[in-house]
Amino acid sequence: MITFPDEIKQGRRWVDRELQRLDPNTDYARIMSMVAQYQMDEFTLNFLVTLLNSYVVKPAHMAETQVFTNKAIRRPNQRMQDALNFFWTWYANGPDAPETIESVGRLNRIHSGVARHLPAHFEDSDDFNYVLGRLVVLQDRLLRKLGLGGMDPSVKLAQFNFAKDLSRHFRRPGDRDIEAFPESLEELEDFVDQWEGKNHVYSPIQTDLVNALIYAFGERWFPGPLQPLGRWIATYSLEDKFLEHVRIQVLRGLPRLLTHGLLKTVFFYKTRWAADSRVSAYETRTTLTKTEYRAMDAVAAERADDLGWHKGGKESVGLARTSGGVCPVMNHTAPPESQGEDPAPTRSSTAGTVPTGSLPTSS
Repeated sequence: MITFPDEIKQGRRWVDRELQRLDPNTDYARIMSMVAQYQMDEFTLNFLVTLLNSYVVKPAHMAETQVFTNKAIRRPNQRMQDALNFFWTWYANGPDAPETIESVGRLNRIHSGVARHLPAHFEDSDDFNYVLGRLVVLQDRLLRKLGLGGMDPSVKLAQFNFAKDLSRHFRRPGDRDIEAFPESLEELEDFVDQWEGKNHVYSPIQTDLVNALIYAFGERWFPGPLQPLGRWIATYSLEDKFLEHVRIQVLRGLPRLLTHGLLKTVFFYKTRWAADSRVSAYETRTTLTKTEYRAMDAVAAERADDLGWHKGGKESVGLARTSGGVCPVMNHTAPPESQGEDPAPTRSSTAGTVPTGSLPTSS
Protein backbone atom coordinates (compact mmCIF):
# COMPACT_ATOMS: atom_id res chain seq x y z
CA MET A 1 0.00 0.00 0.00
CA ILE A 2 1.21 3.50 -0.80
CA THR A 3 1.66 5.32 2.49
CA PHE A 4 1.77 8.99 3.41
CA PRO A 5 3.64 10.42 6.42
CA ASP A 6 1.62 12.03 9.22
CA GLU A 7 3.55 15.29 8.95
CA ILE A 8 1.94 16.18 5.61
CA LYS A 9 -1.58 15.60 6.96
CA GLN A 10 -2.02 19.13 8.27
CA GLY A 11 -4.97 21.43 7.57
CA ARG A 12 -8.55 20.75 6.48
CA ARG A 13 -7.79 20.17 2.79
CA TRP A 14 -4.28 18.80 3.06
CA VAL A 15 -4.78 16.44 0.11
CA ASP A 16 -5.55 19.36 -2.22
CA ARG A 17 -2.38 21.08 -1.04
CA GLU A 18 -0.27 17.99 -1.67
CA LEU A 19 -1.82 17.48 -5.11
CA GLN A 20 -0.35 20.83 -6.21
CA ARG A 21 3.12 19.42 -5.60
CA LEU A 22 2.62 16.30 -7.69
CA ASP A 23 2.76 15.78 -11.46
CA PRO A 24 -0.29 13.85 -12.80
CA ASN A 25 1.82 12.49 -15.66
CA THR A 26 4.42 10.86 -13.42
CA ASP A 27 2.91 10.76 -9.91
CA TYR A 28 -0.50 9.42 -10.91
CA ALA A 29 -0.30 6.33 -8.72
CA ARG A 30 0.44 8.44 -5.66
CA ILE A 31 -2.26 10.96 -6.55
CA MET A 32 -5.00 8.37 -6.99
CA SER A 33 -3.98 6.49 -3.85
CA MET A 34 -4.07 9.70 -1.82
CA VAL A 35 -7.47 10.74 -3.19
CA ALA A 36 -8.96 7.27 -2.67
CA GLN A 37 -7.60 6.74 0.83
CA TYR A 38 -8.23 10.20 2.27
CA GLN A 39 -11.04 11.82 0.23
CA MET A 40 -13.21 8.77 -0.47
CA ASP A 41 -14.86 6.08 1.62
CA GLU A 42 -16.72 2.79 1.16
CA PHE A 43 -20.03 4.54 0.46
CA THR A 44 -18.59 6.85 -2.22
CA LEU A 45 -16.75 4.06 -4.01
CA ASN A 46 -19.82 1.80 -3.86
CA PHE A 47 -21.89 4.61 -5.37
CA LEU A 48 -19.43 5.18 -8.23
CA VAL A 49 -19.00 1.47 -8.96
CA THR A 50 -22.80 1.07 -9.04
CA LEU A 51 -22.91 3.69 -11.81
CA LEU A 52 -19.95 2.17 -13.65
CA ASN A 53 -21.39 -1.36 -13.54
CA SER A 54 -24.64 0.04 -14.89
CA TYR A 55 -23.09 1.85 -17.85
CA VAL A 56 -21.12 -1.16 -19.02
CA VAL A 57 -24.28 -3.21 -19.69
CA LYS A 58 -25.41 -0.92 -22.51
CA PRO A 59 -24.37 -3.39 -25.22
CA ALA A 60 -26.37 -6.58 -24.95
CA HIS A 61 -23.35 -8.88 -25.04
CA MET A 62 -21.80 -7.19 -21.98
CA ALA A 63 -25.09 -7.54 -20.13
CA GLU A 64 -25.20 -11.21 -21.08
CA THR A 65 -21.69 -11.64 -19.72
CA GLN A 66 -22.69 -10.23 -16.34
CA VAL A 67 -25.89 -12.21 -16.02
CA PHE A 68 -24.52 -15.52 -17.29
CA THR A 69 -23.50 -16.67 -13.79
CA ASN A 70 -26.57 -14.87 -12.35
CA LYS A 71 -24.44 -13.33 -9.60
CA ALA A 72 -25.32 -9.78 -10.65
CA ILE A 73 -29.08 -10.22 -10.19
CA ARG A 74 -29.41 -12.84 -7.46
CA ARG A 75 -26.26 -12.06 -5.46
CA PRO A 76 -25.68 -8.35 -6.13
CA ASN A 77 -24.28 -7.57 -2.68
CA GLN A 78 -21.64 -10.29 -2.86
CA ARG A 79 -20.77 -9.16 -6.38
CA MET A 80 -20.46 -5.53 -5.29
CA GLN A 81 -18.28 -6.50 -2.33
CA ASP A 82 -16.00 -8.39 -4.71
CA ALA A 83 -15.85 -5.39 -7.06
CA LEU A 84 -15.04 -2.98 -4.24
CA ASN A 85 -12.23 -5.25 -3.09
CA PHE A 86 -10.73 -5.06 -6.59
CA PHE A 87 -10.97 -1.28 -6.85
CA TRP A 88 -9.61 -0.62 -3.37
CA THR A 89 -6.64 -2.89 -4.06
CA TRP A 90 -5.84 -1.07 -7.30
CA TYR A 91 -6.21 2.45 -5.94
CA ALA A 92 -4.46 1.91 -2.62
CA ASN A 93 -1.46 0.10 -4.09
CA GLY A 94 -1.04 1.63 -7.55
CA PRO A 95 -1.41 0.07 -11.02
CA ASP A 96 1.96 -1.69 -11.07
CA ALA A 97 2.11 -2.96 -7.48
CA PRO A 98 2.36 -6.76 -7.01
CA GLU A 99 -0.98 -6.71 -5.14
CA THR A 100 -2.68 -5.02 -8.09
CA ILE A 101 -1.12 -7.32 -10.68
CA GLU A 102 -2.27 -10.36 -8.69
CA SER A 103 -5.74 -8.84 -8.29
CA VAL A 104 -6.14 -8.13 -12.02
CA GLY A 105 -4.79 -11.61 -12.75
CA ARG A 106 -7.57 -13.09 -10.63
CA LEU A 107 -10.13 -11.03 -12.55
CA ASN A 108 -8.61 -12.21 -15.84
CA ARG A 109 -9.05 -15.81 -14.69
CA ILE A 110 -12.71 -15.12 -13.85
CA HIS A 111 -13.21 -13.65 -17.32
CA SER A 112 -11.49 -16.66 -18.91
CA GLY A 113 -13.86 -18.99 -17.10
CA VAL A 114 -16.91 -17.19 -18.49
CA ALA A 115 -15.26 -16.90 -21.91
CA ARG A 116 -15.25 -20.69 -22.21
CA HIS A 117 -19.04 -20.43 -22.46
CA LEU A 118 -19.23 -17.03 -24.22
CA PRO A 119 -15.97 -16.79 -26.20
CA ALA A 120 -16.97 -13.96 -28.51
CA HIS A 121 -17.91 -11.74 -25.59
CA PHE A 122 -14.28 -11.11 -24.64
CA GLU A 123 -12.71 -10.54 -28.06
CA ASP A 124 -13.03 -6.79 -28.54
CA SER A 125 -10.38 -4.67 -26.78
CA ASP A 126 -12.74 -1.70 -26.96
CA ASP A 127 -15.01 -3.35 -24.39
CA PHE A 128 -12.17 -3.45 -21.86
CA ASN A 129 -11.04 0.06 -22.80
CA TYR A 130 -14.56 1.41 -22.37
CA VAL A 131 -14.87 0.12 -18.80
CA LEU A 132 -11.63 1.86 -17.82
CA GLY A 133 -12.51 4.93 -19.90
CA ARG A 134 -15.93 5.28 -18.29
CA LEU A 135 -14.26 5.06 -14.90
CA VAL A 136 -12.03 8.02 -15.84
CA VAL A 137 -14.87 10.32 -16.94
CA LEU A 138 -17.54 9.08 -14.52
CA GLN A 139 -17.22 11.50 -11.62
CA ASP A 140 -16.26 14.44 -13.83
CA ARG A 141 -19.43 14.12 -15.89
CA LEU A 142 -21.61 13.66 -12.83
CA LEU A 143 -20.19 16.81 -11.23
CA ARG A 144 -20.87 18.73 -14.45
CA LYS A 145 -24.44 17.42 -14.49
CA LEU A 146 -24.81 18.81 -10.96
CA GLY A 147 -23.42 22.20 -12.03
CA LEU A 148 -20.21 21.83 -10.00
CA GLY A 149 -17.72 22.31 -12.84
CA GLY A 150 -16.19 18.84 -13.01
CA MET A 151 -13.19 17.21 -11.36
CA ASP A 152 -9.89 18.84 -10.52
CA PRO A 153 -8.08 18.68 -13.91
CA SER A 154 -4.91 17.26 -12.37
CA VAL A 155 -6.84 14.45 -10.66
CA LYS A 156 -8.71 13.69 -13.88
CA LEU A 157 -5.43 13.49 -15.80
CA ALA A 158 -3.94 11.29 -13.07
CA GLN A 159 -7.00 9.03 -13.31
CA PHE A 160 -6.41 8.71 -17.06
CA ASN A 161 -2.74 7.80 -16.66
CA PHE A 162 -3.65 5.37 -13.88
CA ALA A 163 -6.23 3.63 -16.10
CA LYS A 164 -3.86 3.50 -19.07
CA ASP A 165 -1.20 1.86 -16.94
CA LEU A 166 -3.71 -0.54 -15.39
CA SER A 167 -4.97 -1.57 -18.84
CA ARG A 168 -1.64 -3.27 -19.56
CA HIS A 169 -2.46 -5.99 -17.04
CA PHE A 170 -5.82 -7.02 -18.47
CA ARG A 171 -5.93 -9.94 -20.89
CA ARG A 172 -8.30 -11.33 -23.45
CA PRO A 173 -8.68 -15.11 -23.79
CA GLY A 174 -5.47 -16.76 -24.90
CA ASP A 175 -3.38 -14.38 -22.79
CA ARG A 176 -3.69 -11.63 -25.41
CA ASP A 177 -3.08 -7.99 -24.58
CA ILE A 178 -5.74 -5.31 -24.58
CA GLU A 179 -5.04 -3.15 -27.61
CA ALA A 180 -5.40 0.50 -28.59
CA PHE A 181 -6.03 2.18 -25.25
CA PRO A 182 -6.38 5.92 -26.08
CA GLU A 183 -3.11 7.84 -25.97
CA SER A 184 -4.44 11.01 -24.38
CA LEU A 185 -7.25 12.14 -22.10
CA GLU A 186 -8.87 13.99 -24.99
CA GLU A 187 -8.76 10.86 -27.17
CA LEU A 188 -10.24 8.82 -24.33
CA GLU A 189 -13.18 11.20 -23.90
CA ASP A 190 -13.85 11.03 -27.64
CA PHE A 191 -13.59 7.23 -27.52
CA VAL A 192 -16.13 7.02 -24.67
CA ASP A 193 -18.56 9.27 -26.56
CA GLN A 194 -18.18 7.28 -29.79
CA TRP A 195 -18.56 3.94 -28.02
CA GLU A 196 -21.69 5.07 -26.18
CA GLY A 197 -23.04 6.60 -29.39
CA LYS A 198 -23.06 3.27 -31.20
CA ASN A 199 -26.43 1.80 -32.04
CA HIS A 200 -26.31 -0.74 -29.22
CA VAL A 201 -29.19 -3.20 -29.37
CA TYR A 202 -31.45 -3.45 -26.35
CA SER A 203 -31.93 -6.63 -24.33
CA PRO A 204 -34.45 -6.97 -21.48
CA ILE A 205 -31.72 -8.31 -19.20
CA GLN A 206 -30.19 -4.81 -19.23
CA THR A 207 -33.23 -3.47 -17.42
CA ASP A 208 -33.09 -6.25 -14.84
CA LEU A 209 -29.37 -5.82 -14.24
CA VAL A 210 -29.50 -2.07 -13.70
CA ASN A 211 -32.55 -2.43 -11.47
CA ALA A 212 -30.69 -5.04 -9.40
CA LEU A 213 -27.69 -2.70 -9.01
CA ILE A 214 -29.87 0.25 -8.01
CA TYR A 215 -31.86 -1.78 -5.51
CA ALA A 216 -28.71 -3.23 -3.96
CA PHE A 217 -27.21 0.25 -3.51
CA GLY A 218 -30.36 1.54 -1.80
CA GLU A 219 -30.59 -1.44 0.54
CA ARG A 220 -26.91 -1.36 1.48
CA TRP A 221 -26.73 2.29 2.51
CA PHE A 222 -30.22 3.54 3.39
CA PRO A 223 -32.59 2.49 6.19
CA GLY A 224 -35.87 0.89 5.15
CA PRO A 225 -38.10 3.98 4.76
CA LEU A 226 -35.36 5.84 2.86
CA GLN A 227 -34.38 3.06 0.47
CA PRO A 228 -36.46 4.58 -2.35
CA LEU A 229 -34.41 7.77 -1.89
CA GLY A 230 -31.25 5.71 -2.36
CA ARG A 231 -32.71 4.37 -5.60
CA TRP A 232 -33.56 7.91 -6.73
CA ILE A 233 -29.96 8.97 -6.12
CA ALA A 234 -28.52 6.13 -8.18
CA THR A 235 -31.10 6.56 -10.94
CA TYR A 236 -30.67 10.32 -11.27
CA SER A 237 -26.88 9.97 -11.35
CA LEU A 238 -27.10 7.88 -14.52
CA GLU A 239 -27.39 9.84 -17.75
CA ASP A 240 -30.88 10.19 -19.20
CA LYS A 241 -29.96 8.71 -22.58
CA PHE A 242 -28.61 5.60 -20.89
CA LEU A 243 -31.75 5.19 -18.77
CA GLU A 244 -33.91 5.50 -21.88
CA HIS A 245 -31.86 2.82 -23.62
CA VAL A 246 -32.25 0.33 -20.77
CA ARG A 247 -35.96 1.17 -20.39
CA ILE A 248 -35.74 2.73 -16.94
CA GLN A 249 -37.86 5.80 -16.36
CA VAL A 250 -35.95 9.06 -16.00
CA LEU A 251 -36.66 10.93 -12.76
CA ARG A 252 -38.88 13.94 -13.39
CA GLY A 253 -40.71 16.62 -11.45
CA LEU A 254 -40.24 16.93 -7.69
CA PRO A 255 -38.18 13.71 -7.29
CA ARG A 256 -35.68 15.03 -9.85
CA LEU A 257 -35.44 18.46 -8.21
CA LEU A 258 -35.02 16.99 -4.72
CA THR A 259 -32.41 14.47 -5.80
CA HIS A 260 -30.45 17.04 -7.80
CA GLY A 261 -30.41 19.44 -4.87
CA LEU A 262 -29.37 16.75 -2.40
CA LEU A 263 -26.56 15.40 -4.58
CA LYS A 264 -25.29 18.86 -5.43
CA THR A 265 -25.13 19.77 -1.74
CA VAL A 266 -23.37 16.53 -0.79
CA PHE A 267 -20.79 16.71 -3.57
CA PHE A 268 -20.16 20.42 -3.00
CA TYR A 269 -19.45 19.66 0.64
CA LYS A 270 -17.25 16.65 -0.09
CA THR A 271 -15.23 18.28 -2.87
CA ARG A 272 -14.94 21.85 -1.57
CA TRP A 273 -15.37 21.93 2.19
CA ALA A 274 -15.16 18.59 4.02
CA ALA A 275 -11.93 18.04 5.94
CA ASP A 276 -9.67 15.40 4.43
CA SER A 277 -9.29 12.34 6.59
CA ARG A 278 -6.02 11.63 8.34
CA VAL A 279 -6.80 7.92 8.50
CA SER A 280 -6.73 5.68 5.43
CA ALA A 281 -10.22 4.62 4.31
CA TYR A 282 -8.64 1.51 2.83
CA GLU A 283 -7.21 0.42 6.18
CA THR A 284 -10.37 1.22 8.14
CA ARG A 285 -13.08 0.20 5.64
CA THR A 286 -15.96 -1.85 6.96
CA THR A 287 -16.95 -4.65 4.60
CA LEU A 288 -20.00 -6.84 4.63
CA THR A 289 -19.50 -10.18 6.30
CA LYS A 290 -20.56 -13.34 4.49
CA THR A 291 -23.51 -13.62 6.84
CA GLU A 292 -24.59 -10.05 6.05
CA TYR A 293 -24.35 -10.19 2.29
CA ARG A 294 -25.90 -13.66 2.14
CA ALA A 295 -28.90 -12.38 4.09
CA MET A 296 -29.18 -9.33 1.84
CA ASP A 297 -28.79 -11.45 -1.28
CA ALA A 298 -31.53 -13.81 -0.10
CA VAL A 299 -33.85 -10.79 -0.16
CA ALA A 300 -32.49 -9.81 -3.59
CA ALA A 301 -33.14 -13.30 -4.99
CA GLU A 302 -36.70 -13.28 -3.64
CA ARG A 303 -37.28 -9.85 -5.20
CA ALA A 304 -35.89 -11.06 -8.54
CA ASP A 305 -38.39 -13.93 -8.50
CA ASP A 306 -41.29 -11.70 -7.46
CA LEU A 307 -40.56 -9.17 -10.20
CA GLY A 308 -39.92 -11.76 -12.88
CA TRP A 309 -36.31 -10.79 -13.55
CA HIS A 310 -34.22 -13.10 -15.69
CA LYS A 311 -32.60 -16.01 -13.94
CA GLY A 312 -29.35 -15.82 -15.90
CA GLY A 313 -27.46 -18.64 -17.53
CA LYS A 314 -27.74 -19.74 -21.14
CA GLU A 315 -31.40 -18.74 -21.46
CA SER A 316 -30.41 -15.10 -21.06
CA VAL A 317 -27.98 -15.17 -23.98
CA GLY A 318 -29.25 -13.94 -27.33
CA LEU A 319 -32.38 -12.18 -26.08
CA ALA A 320 -31.36 -9.02 -27.94
CA ARG A 321 -31.66 -10.91 -31.20
CA THR A 322 -35.32 -11.76 -30.76
CA SER A 323 -36.27 -8.53 -32.56
CA GLY A 324 -33.78 -9.15 -35.36
CA GLY A 325 -31.30 -6.61 -34.03
CA VAL A 326 -27.58 -6.99 -34.62
CA CYS A 327 -25.12 -5.75 -32.02
CA PRO A 328 -22.60 -3.45 -33.80
CA VAL A 329 -19.93 -4.16 -31.21
CA MET A 330 -20.08 -7.93 -31.46
CA ASN A 331 -20.37 -7.86 -35.25
CA HIS A 332 -18.03 -4.90 -35.83
CA THR A 333 -20.47 -3.37 -38.28
CA ALA A 334 -22.90 -0.49 -38.16
CA PRO A 335 -26.50 -1.74 -38.25
CA PRO A 336 -28.87 -0.46 -40.91
CA GLU A 337 -30.48 2.87 -40.10
CA SER A 338 -33.89 1.26 -40.13
CA GLN A 339 -33.01 -0.64 -36.96
CA GLY A 340 -32.36 2.47 -34.90
CA GLU A 341 -33.04 1.96 -31.23
CA ASP A 342 -34.43 -1.53 -31.53
CA PRO A 343 -38.16 -2.10 -31.31
CA ALA A 344 -38.01 -4.39 -28.28
CA PRO A 345 -40.98 -3.77 -26.00
CA THR A 346 -40.45 -1.51 -23.04
CA ARG A 347 -40.11 -3.29 -19.72
CA SER A 348 -41.33 -1.52 -16.64
CA SER A 349 -38.64 -0.34 -14.27
CA THR A 350 -39.04 -0.96 -10.58
CA ALA A 351 -35.95 0.96 -9.47
CA GLY A 352 -36.26 4.11 -11.50
CA THR A 353 -40.00 4.42 -11.93
CA VAL A 354 -41.34 7.00 -9.51
CA PRO A 355 -44.71 8.73 -9.75
CA THR A 356 -44.01 12.37 -10.49
CA GLY A 357 -44.25 14.50 -7.41
CA SER A 358 -44.34 11.64 -4.95
CA LEU A 359 -42.21 11.40 -1.84
CA PRO A 360 -40.01 8.42 -0.90
CA THR A 361 -41.99 5.51 0.45
CA SER A 362 -40.95 2.07 1.53
CA SER A 363 -41.34 -0.62 -1.10
